Amino acid sequence: MPPLRLLLIDDHPIVISGLRMLFSGLPRYAIVAEVRTAAAARAEAELHQPDVIVSDLVLGGKDRIALIEDLATIAPGAAILVYSSSDESIWARHALGAGARGYLSKAEPLEAVAAAIDAIVAGNIHVGAAVQRLLSQNPAVGARDMPDIATLSSRELQILTLMGDGRSPRALGQELGLSVKTIGSYRERLKVKLGLDSTRMLERFAADYVTGAAGAP
Repeated sequence: MPPLRLLLIDDHPIVISGLRMLFSGLPRYAIVAEVRTAAAARAEAELHQPDVIVSDLVLGGKDRIALIEDLATIAPGAAILVYSSSDESIWARHALGAGARGYLSKAEPLEAVAAAIDAIVAGNIHVGAAVQRLLSQNPAVGARDMPDIATLSSRELQILTLMGDGRSPRALGQELGLSVKTIGSYRERLKVKLGLDSTRMLERFAADYVTGAAGAP
């Protein structure tokens, strides 16, 4: 069985070094790229289509959930583990809703990363005990499959709004730092969520949304 291909994303060199050391001793993993910026993360995810992505939530003081959602869209076959010092009780549910399969606090020992990856690759969700209790009270971790504008993610709403302002896919990609292919994936997802049968209908809906005719969530 070939090793799982990993993309590592973190803007702290010591974290990258620690992860590199961890996986160098585990032959079931192979690192395909290590990056420190959101732009590089998106580019390498699209290039390598890794099996697993281990990503911090905040790079350079920004990004958070938009980065996770972009990575899930760019590399839909990847199991994403957020490895972050951001408060798990606040951000884990948002990360899962954006497409991550797990959330691990950096307060956990480094060895826990491998165990978390094994869990999410097996199809499970991996979070801490406190978040597990929250999820057990309300198992719906995200609104990605509900065809209602009120459940669109912040990134999807951003793209819908920019579409309504007349941005082309190329202009959208340039503005958001995404490829045209990724913008296309977002547009297809919006069509499904909103129950629209064609790109023309989506563009008309986006224009109506911006002018208020579609109604704001």
